[in-house]
Amino acid sequence: MDYSRWSKRALIERLQNLDKLVGEQGPATSTDIVMATALSEDPTAPKRKRPPVRFDFANFPKRKVAFKFSYFGWAYHGLARQGNALESEEKRLIESEFPTIEGEVFRALASCKLIEDESSCDYSRCGRTDRGVSGFGQVIALYVRSAGQFITEEQVEAELAKGTDASRITRDEQNGGRAVLLPLPERELPYVNMLNKTLPPAIRILAWSPVKADFDARFSCRSRFYRYFFSEEGLDIDAMKEAARKYLGQHDFRNFCRLDPAKQITNFERNVLGIDINPVAAQVPFVGNGRSAQGRWWQLELRGTAFLWHQVRCMMAILFHVGQGLEEPSIVDKMLDVENMDGKPEYEMACDVPLVLADCAFDATDVQWIHLRNPGHDFGNMAGLDRAISNEWGQLNTRAVIASALLQNLRSTAVPMLSETKERAEQLGLAPWAQCRDRLIQSELATRSRIVLGGGDVRNIRDYQPMAKRRRADPVHLRNKAWFERKGDSKRVKATAEPDD
Repeated sequence: MDYSRWSKRALIERLQNLDKLVGEQGPATSTDIVMATALSEDPTAPKRKRPPVRFDFANFPKRKVAFKFSYFGWAYHGLARQGNALESEEKRLIESEFPTIEGEVFRALASCKLIEDESSCDYSRCGRTDRGVSGFGQVIALYVRSAGQFITEEQVEAELAKGTDASRITRDEQNGGRAVLLPLPERELPYVNMLNKTLPPAIRILAWSPVKADFDARFSCRSRFYRYFFSEEGLDIDAMKEAARKYLGQHDFRNFCRLDPAKQITNFERNVLGIDINPVAAQVPFVGNGRSAQGRWWQLELRGTAFLWHQVRCMMAILFHVGQGLEEPSIVDKMLDVENMDGKPEYEMACDVPLVLADCAFDATDVQWIHLRNPGHDFGNMAGLDRAISNEWGQLNTRAVIASALLQNLRSTAVPMLSETKERAEQLGLAPWAQCRDRLIQSELATRSRIVLGGGDVRNIRDYQPMAKRRRADPVHLRNKAWFERKGDSKRVKATAEPDD
């Protein structure tokens, strides 16, 4: 064995080990020393990896919590995963090809050893958002590992005798009915930090809250609050506000949603608790040039108890038609009158990207959000969140500025003016493309209509058909009947009033 690279300390430890071996076995022969040397650990050799230690969830109590989190949805195929995203290699492959917000969240929960599997954690979500839609205040609830401890009935009595809050002692089925002493919030596992270190930057846990065993993120929610962001360019905001107010209250919104006959839904009544259109600049300071209509941004603010599939985007599409002068505000009244308009007119719903599930409201007795691990002592969680979201904003804003600069270069490019003859064009000379573009748009608008769909999406059509005169889908009861006769009850999906965009 080559001792030339050994340190003095390693050589001394080797001699001490050999002396100990000789002392235990009696006088040593040269063969003993050679064998001892061969069996001794070589500090220069690569260390063997220890086999992974199996994490036994049975040794740790669980508690039910709610998480509030945000996400930018445009890179994901919606919030909801398809089944249990991590239960098999096939499901994991599907999740990797079509990533979802929930898939990322469950991957982080499993990586942090907060859950053992998806099917046994009593999971619930507040609102389901579709592909491209973002969230500022989405809420989920589930059982996760806790820093608490299992205690005996004698210890329970002792804790209560010394004044421990009885709400800290639980006996959930998830813990096999065993008594658990939950820690104080500042002593609990740092859930927010743990998950945010594992989640991608586009998804951030904002806060957590202890909740009772019967808490359900969906059914315990009192209202959902949506925002839809859009530019003022080409829109009459006052007309849109007038039309938006007509949505207020309880109405049948069957003409403002996407129907899924598999659910066999017959009740389309939904209650809009509040609605308004306000300038974005009042809430968000990072907005562009407000001197032009294109740079002035607005947001539809909509609060309701629950929403139908794609209801918000359909409502917004009609508001865009009103804002462009293609429809009068009264079209909302006509479409809400399902006796006279019993089939949904054909129209394209608004773009998904500008839509955000901004908040989910709960009773104060059900949820008490914890944003900081040590309130009054540090701002760790908030500082980390601010840095992460600022970084995301900085990257997105940089891309927007670069695209804006390219657009500016294009529109300042000098091009020949249009003319009936080449000679006349030479006389007119060159003009900035921005000037020519404005004239082109004006001439196009004389022969066709531009349909704004939000998020930069525009459709140009030659002949605009008023909404009330358009071809309509069959009434709901006929579509449900046709589907049922074709598929049968075995294919029926359980009807749900789960909030959706």
